[in-house]
Amino acid sequence: MAGTYRADSAPTQFVASALARYGYRELGPEGDIPVVLLQRFRGTIDDWDPYLVDLLSENRRVILLDNVGVGSSDGTSPSTVKEMGDGLADFLQAMNLPQIDLIGWSMGGFVAQLFALDHPDLVRRVVIAGTGPGEPSIRPVEDQRSVEIRAKVDLDIPDILFIFFPDTDEGRAAGIEVLGRCYHHESGEILTVKEESWKNQAEAISRWNSGDGSAWSRLSELRVPMLVTAGAQDVMEEAVQAFETSRQVNGLSSTTIFSNSGHAFLFQHAERFASTATNFLAGN
Repeated sequence: MAGTYRADSAPTQFVASALARYGYRELGPEGDIPVVLLQRFRGTIDDWDPYLVDLLSENRRVILLDNVGVGSSDGTSPSTVKEMGDGLADFLQAMNLPQIDLIGWSMGGFVAQLFALDHPDLVRRVVIAGTGPGEPSIRPVEDQRSVEIRAKVDLDIPDILFIFFPDTDEGRAAGIEVLGRCYHHESGEILTVKEESWKNQAEAISRWNSGDGSAWSRLSELRVPMLVTAGAQDVMEEAVQAFETSRQVNGLSSTTIFSNSGHAFLFQHAERFASTATNFLAGN
């Protein structure tokens, strides 16, 4: 049964290019510069909160992308963040999009940072959420339970609640509310990431967090305005990294920390995140 959000009825479309046949969904009014959403580790276009997507697309054209080897797109995910950015560039060329705004969540935030550095002509503004710049000296040790959960083939509801929401009664209740509105696309399918792809993604994340090919040493070169957002109780990508990221950027970064929220703060506080991100992308 289809859900109650416009995002639940947005059809999956396809475009073929050099690296893959990409699956994507698009909604919102036509405009010159769309907002492209980049997903987390093991996330597909089905893993976006439809309420958040509806809010973001009220006044902007929004594109949800399955990158190479993810969900509805063919191929296999690469094992470096840079190659993930190559996939985004390939998709934009196929779509004939000369410039975009970016919202990258978690691993998608890794890709967004590096893509803005490598392709400043293609990106107007960037929002990163629940992510880090790839510098081990400023990244606190990840919660051991979080590490164990990320390595599982199948996650149960308690696992999902722990890694994405605060480990409190209030946080778990918020997580159940978010999950209740997700995964109701009219197609009846729930897209997944095949094991070969998510294992490559895990390798890319490990490399990034060790500083191998990350954005950290280059952030001072960034010429694209960037909004850095984080959840104060994030057990995977702790919020201290948001402050350190902004401190590395030369005057082009703003930072917003969402209290009482975990890794999925952008879903938990969808209205506040959408307002914050939309205003920033509009130049306000």
